[in-house]
Amino acid sequence: MALEGTLHDFALADIFQLIGVQRKTGTLTLTQEGETVTILFQDGMVIWAAPSDERFEEALGRALVRRRLLTPERLQEAQQLQRRRGERLIPFLLDGEWISSGDLQRVAERQVLQTLFTVFRWRDGRYAFVPQERVEVGRGRIDPIGTEFLLLEAIRQIDEWPLIEQRLPSLDVVLQRTARETDPERLTPVERAILQWVDGRRTAREIAGSSDSGEFEVYKGIADLLAERVVEVERREEAVPARPRRPPRERPSWLFPGALGAVIALALLFQLLLARDPLFLFPAHRMAGEGEFKGRQGTLQAGEISRALDLYLLAMGRYPDRLGELQVQGFLHGEIRDPWGNPWAYRHGRWTYRLVSPGPDGQIGTLDDHDFSPRPSD
Repeated sequence: MALEGTLHDFALADIFQLIGVQRKTGTLTLTQEGETVTILFQDGMVIWAAPSDERFEEALGRALVRRRLLTPERLQEAQQLQRRRGERLIPFLLDGEWISSGDLQRVAERQVLQTLFTVFRWRDGRYAFVPQERVEVGRGRIDPIGTEFLLLEAIRQIDEWPLIEQRLPSLDVVLQRTARETDPERLTPVERAILQWVDGRRTAREIAGSSDSGEFEVYKGIADLLAERVVEVERREEAVPARPRRPPRERPSWLFPGALGAVIALALLFQLLLARDPLFLFPAHRMAGEGEFKGRQGTLQAGEISRALDLYLLAMGRYPDRLGELQVQGFLHGEIRDPWGNPWAYRHGRWTYRLVSPGPDGQIGTLDDHDFSPRPSD
C-alpha cells in the first residue's frame, strides 16, 4: 500500500522514522514547487537520493572539476559521449575508467547527503512512498545510510546553523588569512583543510565546494576560524559601508507546527499546574506528591501511545483493534499500562480514537461507543 500526503500534515522526520523502523524497501518521492527528489530505501536504509538525473549529473560534474578529479575539457568530452550513447553519467565514467571508483564514490556520497539535508529544510511539499521488493539502482548506489543517523545529523545541523550565521554573514564573502599564528595541532582536520583553500580570492561557498568534507562541516569550520581570528572577511575599499541584507532563511517544514506545538504544550503545562488535569485523562486527579508525578508521567505516556497510533494508521490505513498490536508491529516499545499499572482504556472508529487512563483508583466511567465503535473486521 502506497503512503502519500503533505509534509505539512506529516513531517519528513516521521516518514523516515516509519520507513526505518519497519525496514521498508521502496521509493520515496518528494515534490515542492516543481522540484522533485527521489530517495531509494532498502531494508529501511537509504541507498540513493537525488533530484532529476540531469540536475544531479550537472552538480556531480561540477564537483568532480572543483576537486580536480576531471578537467573541464575531459568532463565535457565524457558528457558528450555519455549523452550520445544514452547512458547515465556514473556508470559511464566507471565503465570507461575516466575516474577511480573510490573518488567517484566519495563525491557521489557527498552529493546524496547534501540532497538529503536540503530536503529536511523544506517548508512544505508532498510525499509518496511506494513499497517494492527491489529498487532500481541504475543511476548509482552508495553504502547504505541509517535513518537514525540522518535524523540526528539533520537536527544537529538545524540547531547549530544560527551560530554559524552569526559568525559568517554570507556564504559569498571572500576569506583571507590573518597574521595570527595558530598551532596546527589545535585545529581540526576540517579546519586545516580549509586553511589550504583560503587565499584571499575564494569565497566561503567556493571553499565548501572544493573541500572533500560536507558543506555544513566546512561552514562550521570557517565560522570557528573566524571566531578564533585565524581568518577574516576581506574588506574591500569599493564596498558600500552598509549592512548587507541576508537572504531569507529557509526553515524546515516542521518548524511552524513544532513552534505551535510548543506553545500548546506550555499552555497545557500551565493549566496542569493550576487545574492538575484539565484534559480529564485521569478522573481521580486529586493527587499530591507521588500521585501528581504519576499523573504527569501518564500524560507523557499518552503522547507516546498517540504517536504510535498515528504511525500505525499511516502504515496500515486503519487504527489497531487493540493497543497490543502496536508492540507486535514494532510501532511502540514502551509500556501500555498507565503509571498505576492499569491497562489504558481504548476505543476507536475509522479515523478517530479515544485513549483514557483509569487513574489511581482504576475507575474510568464509560466511553462513547457510538462515536468510537471498533472498526468492523474486513
